[in-house]
Amino acid sequence: MQMNIFKRPIAKKKEKITPLSIVIVIFLILYCLAIITLLLWGFVSAFKDNNTDFAINPIGLPKQWVTDNFQNVFNLFYIPIESEAGTSYVMLPQLFLYGFLYALGCAFAASIVPCITGYLCAKFNYKFSKLIYLIVVIAMILPIVGNLPAEISMAKTFGLFDQIWGMWILKANFLGLYFIVFYNYFKALPDAYIEAAKIDGASNMRILLQLILPMVRPLFFTVMLINFINFWNDYQVPLIYLEHYPTIAVGMFNMATTNINSLSNIPARMAAACLMLTPVLIIFLAFHKKLLGNLTMGGIKG
Repeated sequence: MQMNIFKRPIAKKKEKITPLSIVIVIFLILYCLAIITLLLWGFVSAFKDNNTDFAINPIGLPKQWVTDNFQNVFNLFYIPIESEAGTSYVMLPQLFLYGFLYALGCAFAASIVPCITGYLCAKFNYKFSKLIYLIVVIAMILPIVGNLPAEISMAKTFGLFDQIWGMWILKANFLGLYFIVFYNYFKALPDAYIEAAKIDGASNMRILLQLILPMVRPLFFTVMLINFINFWNDYQVPLIYLEHYPTIAVGMFNMATTNINSLSNIPARMAAACLMLTPVLIIFLAFHKKLLGNLTMGGIKG
């Protein structure tokens, strides 16, 4: 005797819209509109003449689109460097080069170290692993004040001061939020992957290089992109540590505080800001699909 069993489709529960969620959505929309408005205003202002168009109409569209501000940035955007041999000038291409080397190296070091440390603490259940996790949590909770003089003294002692590669070493630490991110990722990773690799005779180093790092690649490059943007916009550390290697962010800081040439007006500063934004915008538009791709894994066959 055969019976046909019909199952009623399970009705999906509708998510309730709470007043708090409405307030959050409205706040995020207003925040995004404010950011987009400021970006568009800065872009439009970069093509205005400071003496005529911008002085009369600082908000609206320019009556005549000019590129003189970008030309002035290319010709006059430099930083003087004092040394024993005299005064030298770091021009705009060098500022971009130093900024790119600083941001890329520091972003990689600040991403790979917490990634590997998080994997070791998550998958090797030792007491020292728990101690490392506790140190990271305590360092995030307790404010660290007054460590800058000691850090500068240490950097000078070990030859890391005024060296771009020295900044890479200083940023290669596992303290911070991204250690927790990688730790939780590896903690949720099934051990069956690692056990299968060990059965095939893979060593711990080979498992890390050929199995773990490819799995965590989308998350790793997402974290690295965020770090790259932070270091690209950072002017305080290069201003203190890199006396002879100023970055583009340091140049923008000097431009915002100077009034000695034709770069002291707002349209010229907006033109320089647009140039500084361009590399980050290109990188994000080119890789955002891969960087923010699917982080899920599956398919363990028993």
